[in-house]
Amino acid sequence: MVIVRTGDVYHTLVGYGSAMRIQVVVGGPMLVEGVPAAVLRHGESGFELEPLTTSAIFAVCRCGRSSAMPLCDREAPFGCFAEESPSGPQPAPFGWDVPDPADGPALALKPNGPVRVAGAVPITHGGREVPVRDRVSLCRCGASRCQPLCDGSHKIVGFRG
Repeated sequence: MVIVRTGDVYHTLVGYGSAMRIQVVVGGPMLVEGVPAAVLRHGESGFELEPLTTSAIFAVCRCGRSSAMPLCDREAPFGCFAEESPSGPQPAPFGWDVPDPADGPALALKPNGPVRVAGAVPITHGGREVPVRDRVSLCRCGASRCQPLCDGSHKIVGFRG
């Protein structure tokens, strides 16, 4: 894996040079390019990863109203919901005890919770770069006070998705 910079944008190159990135649309979905995805499911021995079949570029629903959950079925300009303005402190780096992808960058959708991203994937939110981290949880409910990062607000607002 190689991280390269083009202007103000970082790209992660893996495999055959495909760019990997996540763009969180304010009040809309997460536009994902080149990042493999899975859904976390409760199994007999805890959480298990169930691969999600997607194209190389796909959109993850954040409003919970898609008929194609967990993928978004709306078209731009989306307008899914009113997102909280970033007004809270940045959360501490997350540690989690659920399965991690073994082979490089990937994302996992936690049931009724955030999108867990592993592997230092470049992320933007409303055109603003998010500092690159090896592990990060991204808000899917829109209620986090530290957008686009998850602060656990999905538990309070009862997000289902």
